[in-house]
Amino acid sequence: MKFAKTFAMTAITSSALIMTGCNTGPYGNANNTVRGATAGAAAGALIRSKGDSKDIARGALAGAALGGAGGYIYDQTK
Repeated sequence: MKFAKTFAMTAITSSALIMTGCNTGPYGNANNTVRGATAGAAAGALIRSKGDSKDIARGALAGAALGGAGGYIYDQTK
């Protein structure tokens, strides 16, 4: 069971990082809102990975919200 959870978390994290790297805006610049949301979701899922699947999903959701908000604020101020 622990191996399956570790494997799933590794797959989710690496997929999130790959998708973040491929995201570009209309002018070829990366969109920091999506980058922040993706990184936040991965971090939130990893932080809550000791719990059950609902805890992992809640952690990913909270991380995505906080990361997306931070990325949006960064995009608006630069």
